Order: sequence, then C-alpha cells, then structure tokens
Amino acid sequence: MAEFEPDWNDWHEYLMKEIEHYELSEKDNQYMSMYGCTVQDMQDMMYEDKPYMLAMCILSDAQEVMEYDTEQARQFINKAKYVLRSWNNDNNPSPTVGLTN
Repeated sequence: MAEFEPDWNDWHEYLMKEIEHYELSEKDNQYMSMYGCTVQDMQDMMYEDKPYMLAMCILSDAQEVMEYDTEQARQFINKAKYVLRSWNNDNNPSPTVGLTN
C-alpha cells in the first residue's frame, strides 16, 4: 500500500485563498490585529481547566517567536493578558455585576 504524502504547500495556498474570501466582522478584524485570531477562537481557548497554565504556555510561545516575529510575539502577549484578565474576572466578579439601575 502506497503512503499518501500530502503536498503541504498546495494545502497552505488553498487555505490562504479561503481565508482571503472569508469576510470578518469589525470585531473579528480587531481581534485578528490584537490577538492573531477571531473572537470565537479566543472564546474557545478559554475552556481550559487551568487558565494560568494556558497563559504561561502562550507566554512561552511569545518568547519562542520574539527574535524573528515581534508582531506575533505581541499578539501572544495580548492573548496571555486576555486569559489572565478573563480568569481574574471569573474569580473576582465586580461588586456591581448583577445589579440593576
């Protein structure tokens, strides 16, 4: 039986063309600029059991790419801040949450 060897360059080109045709909302465009992914991607990421470990892994990724891709490193750092901010809000809800005017 012959092994299937996918041509990753063709696959990457196909994905890039599909992404170009995909229209993002204004908020998704903002998230793409800040975090390198969409709102939904960020929300999906938050289903981690240990958000502090997720933040540490993301910061490790930032360290890894810092030398050659400062824009991606910045996005990783923003992601880690998003995780920490979300985790902090979950653990320390604002005293005004749930109050009505």
